[in-house]
Amino acid sequence: MSTRKIVTNTIYYGVVPKLTMLLSIVILPLTTPFLTTYDYGIYGVMTSYTSLFISVAPLGLHVHLTNSYFEYPRHYNLVWGRVLMLMLLSSLCFGLLNMGILLFTLPMAFSVSKLVLCTIGSMPIFLLANGLLAQHLFPLRETPKPLVFTNLLGSVTGMLVSFVMIYYLRLGYWGLIAAGAISVTFTFSVFLKFVWADFDIRPILDRNWQRIKQMVKIALPLVPHTLGFVLLTSSARIVMSQYHVSYDEIGLFSHGGTMGDYAVVITTALVTALMPQMQRAYRNADFKTYRKLYFLCQAVALSSTFCICIWMPEIYALLIRNANLAKSCDIASLLCFANVVFSFYAFMSAPAFIEKKTMQLLWLVFVPGILNFLLCYAFIPFFGYRIAIFSTIVSYWTQLMIPFFVGYYKKTVSDWLGDRRLILLILAIILSDLILANMLMYTAIWMKIVLTLLTAASLLLFYRRNRLSELV
Repeated sequence: MSTRKIVTNTIYYGVVPKLTMLLSIVILPLTTPFLTTYDYGIYGVMTSYTSLFISVAPLGLHVHLTNSYFEYPRHYNLVWGRVLMLMLLSSLCFGLLNMGILLFTLPMAFSVSKLVLCTIGSMPIFLLANGLLAQHLFPLRETPKPLVFTNLLGSVTGMLVSFVMIYYLRLGYWGLIAAGAISVTFTFSVFLKFVWADFDIRPILDRNWQRIKQMVKIALPLVPHTLGFVLLTSSARIVMSQYHVSYDEIGLFSHGGTMGDYAVVITTALVTALMPQMQRAYRNADFKTYRKLYFLCQAVALSSTFCICIWMPEIYALLIRNANLAKSCDIASLLCFANVVFSFYAFMSAPAFIEKKTMQLLWLVFVPGILNFLLCYAFIPFFGYRIAIFSTIVSYWTQLMIPFFVGYYKKTVSDWLGDRRLILLILAIILSDLILANMLMYTAIWMKIVLTLLTAASLLLFYRRNRLSELV
């Protein structure tokens, strides 16, 4: 893959999907006058349960997708077909379970209308299988367009339907819930062609119970792994609600977190684009290449997060026209550094996926997720909602410490990184990056331009000095 193609794919995976964010910014001032806190309350409860079951429903079976693609390059579709059938069945079961919980949880009296609402809210669970397969298939084939543009059109369609329901029909939370259902229905339908028809990946009912048992045994440890992501991102809000923290403060934290999360978009896109090179390098024991790929991703993460942080006040001034929401700028400037370690997580977890050591994945996200929950539970009553900012950052950054305490990661990280003491240097650089960026947030515009150009020049120099272009 050429450097040009890496950049192109990174744009496809990172920038194009965020076009829906621009549309949501245009629509938001038009819809919020017709929404109430009750609407957002219903929406928040429903999406919380739905997100929980979305993380559980695949049963971790997607671990078999990437491995089988490389292990059985001519017949991987047979393995994917078995996985697809298991996912369709499990998503049906968990979707029905989610419906039942929502029927008993939501405050409205039981009625046909409530049943329909719970069904619509559970659609992202019922129809998750095709999208999950597509998220693995097209990056592996280095053809991002079918995935990216299908998801983009699905999101835009969902948002437009939501806009009509809220702005013209005044349907409140129905419009909020319908967006996800319309989007997932659209993408599921399109991927019937792009995945089922084009690549002959169709549901296969496997009657070999021993094989199914072995697949599920390998996959199930991924369930708490994916649950860990929910705990990392949502446990603070769950604890705040239990302690009756003001919903205004929860909203500030949530909005700051959402804005801060955009900082990791570039890194996530780059890691996705480089996944085939990562897989080949590790499988061929080419640890030098694997290490250089990590340094490239981590350098991009540090540079992009630094620049986004120093420009955060201007970003807010341009995009956020609500004085109350603008107060979350300082929160976003800190939380944008929470997942700056994503590259390390991705390169640390890849060997576990390749070697099917899925039990080891619990250390990477589930343990930090539990830590975040415990820290929030212990300190929010004493220090308020802002302590959740630092508990989130600390919980993410504990991923850097895992190779010092867990035997499996001591070995694998030593293999590809070399001296594990480099991790301490990386941690020091990240901390310095956070402190420096937050100190420079309110400097003059001309100074920020200079800093941005210097950061870009430093990244380019790093890229050329380490001959990283040879890797791609």
